[in-house]
Amino acid sequence: MSHTLPPSGKPLDADEYAARHDAELDFESVCLTARQQHNLAQVRALQPATVLEVGCGPELLSLQALADPEHRITQWVAVEPAQRWADAARAESAREPRLAVVHAYIERADAALSALWGNAPGADLLIVSGVIHETSEPETLLRAGLRWLKPGGHLLVSVPNALSFHRLLAVQMGLMEAPEVLSERNRLLGQPRVYRPQDLRDLVLGLEPGLAEVALDGYLFKPFTHAQMATLLPSLGEPGVQGLIELGRRFPMQAAEIALLARKAG
Repeated sequence: MSHTLPPSGKPLDADEYAARHDAELDFESVCLTARQQHNLAQVRALQPATVLEVGCGPELLSLQALADPEHRITQWVAVEPAQRWADAARAESAREPRLAVVHAYIERADAALSALWGNAPGADLLIVSGVIHETSEPETLLRAGLRWLKPGGHLLVSVPNALSFHRLLAVQMGLMEAPEVLSERNRLLGQPRVYRPQDLRDLVLGLEPGLAEVALDGYLFKPFTHAQMATLLPSLGEPGVQGLIELGRRFPMQAAEIALLARKAG
């Protein structure tokens, strides 16, 4: 467990969250793949020189991005509060000099980021992927990251979608009163909220004046729960999984996850 308490709004300590997350991967591994594919496509399109990633998790997006010769990334900074994930990232950073790892919550990372960038914002792209639904105070978390985003830079935020097909199906079957109701998995992982597309828009675009939407996308079609989908993986195979990812892109508002890309004024 972390020796410091998590910031206000986070039900679980980062180390406890990481332990529970890694013990419940099942279909989450597919969600991670879909999320990373979407994030990589955004990095490739935006071509940032410097990236700040909030919460690198167990699979490093940075290594995939830095290995692509078409990218012009000179520095990737990952701020990760979970010890096991930060340690794994630091081990990789020993072999990849463009990767810097800060073991901290983003709300408490100012000193470490100042050591890298001084007092001026240093990131062309801020990635907050699969993170804000783990706190009841997402505005505080996002503003802590935006502090380090350059004027004219981009913010990429992704979350599970409350209007995912599997949630809409559960409502029709009488298993949930509304698609925003927390699932057993949400409660296990200390996730206090599930976002509809408009909820994500309202949250992100209300953070500061001049923050403008560039695109709202979705990815991964998920008709059933994580546990039910996990039983289908052997029969789906890689082509089936990729088909689900692509189908979610065709129907973004009912995809399993949604992502908002916004641009900072300047």
